[in-house]
Amino acid sequence: MRIDINAFFGHWPYHPLPHTSGEDLLRLMDRFGIDRAAVASLRGLHGDWRTANAETLALARVHPDRFTPIACMSPMNDGGAGPLRELAAEGFRGVRLYPLLIQGYSLRSPFTHEIAAAAGELNMMVIVPTRPMMNFRFPTLPIPEIDTLARQHPTTRFLLSGPNYLSEFRAATETMADCPNLSIEFACMQGYGAVRHLVEAVGEQRVLFGTGTVLHYPACNVAKLDHAGLPPAQHQAVAWQNAARLLGIDAG
Repeated sequence: MRIDINAFFGHWPYHPLPHTSGEDLLRLMDRFGIDRAAVASLRGLHGDWRTANAETLALARVHPDRFTPIACMSPMNDGGAGPLRELAAEGFRGVRLYPLLIQGYSLRSPFTHEIAAAAGELNMMVIVPTRPMMNFRFPTLPIPEIDTLARQHPTTRFLLSGPNYLSEFRAATETMADCPNLSIEFACMQGYGAVRHLVEAVGEQRVLFGTGTVLHYPACNVAKLDHAGLPPAQHQAVAWQNAARLLGIDAG
């Protein structure tokens, strides 16, 4: 079994994508043996979070056994704890924050702390990407800012998304040593044996399988996991068990 903790669908404004729709995503999942995905509409990365979340919920309701809805939110359009509670009641299991793509706030802002506190109360995961996809043209969110946020909200579960190798790998593992409430997915991580090294550094219970589909082609991250050389128990933890636990779903 595989649960993808980092999947998308929808329009991407920077360049054409070969796959965009929810049905495209589903076909890719079937092709590469991905049973379920935590999914968000790409529209939400750029501010229109209300429309994006409506699109995400509609897709998840059509395929409830395949998709778990993840919200996007910003301070634009009156984002905050109240709307997050409404989304949780509709079945959303996490929320993504993109301060570098959506202008007007930072991880130090009152909005961010409001969302982090509410997510902790609602048992929702907070996903903080350092970059939206593996492309060096995008600016990266400094990992020490995520360290500060996670330490200030110790009962909220955070997922670090987007780090790559070398200095980013080192900063991510050092931050995770400070923050037991922080897990990581490896969709953007490159380097020989990166998944195995990540598991060795932080433990298999805090590493999650993520692909970044449809921004990435999923075969790459399926191969990373399948060729990591992990023992069966560690492989299962990374492939689906950790995601099922963080999402609060019964995937057994």
